[in-house]
Amino acid sequence: MELEEMKATWEALSQKVAQQEKLTHKMIENMTHQKYKSRLNKILYPEILGSIICFLGAIFMILNFQAIEGPIMQVFGILSILLLFGLPIISLASLSGLRKVNVSLMTYAEAIRNYSLQKIRFQKLQKLNVSMALLFLLIATPVFMEMNGKDISNIPYFWKLIFPLGVILFLGFSVWVLKNYNSALKKAEDTLSEIQK
Repeated sequence: MELEEMKATWEALSQKVAQQEKLTHKMIENMTHQKYKSRLNKILYPEILGSIICFLGAIFMILNFQAIEGPIMQVFGILSILLLFGLPIISLASLSGLRKVNVSLMTYAEAIRNYSLQKIRFQKLQKLNVSMALLFLLIATPVFMEMNGKDISNIPYFWKLIFPLGVILFLGFSVWVLKNYNSALKKAEDTLSEIQK
């Protein structure tokens, strides 16, 4: 009788330990997923802010479109509006792919593979966004100047000094942002790698 009680107690303890291991593993997965999302939020929040600014800029251009004279400037205005709507959509869509990597629902190998594919996609689209934003800077500058009633040709050294400096500042800022994004992506990848340990 005593042996049977010990067997039953042993089985009950084994089941409790197994349940505790499952619960602990699930908690670790959930914590890892939350940490992963937190790392990506360092990219998401600035992107949301930038998207709001782009959408407000597009609305401003639409509301003041009648101030644009000449067919070339109107084409530039339309392209600027399209870019102001397109840039944030591309950026947020690429980021949503990264956010869909769910450690709790995938195996480790699937999560890493999915993350790697989404990371490459995100980085390519961010580089495309920088190129498109540079194009926007080039075509929107004369449009905004005309909307404000200023003539670029009356501003001395605009195309020789002011605009090139603006491009240099823009490219410097873009490189800095991309480095920060890559750092956040590396930390997110490290978080996913912690699962394997």
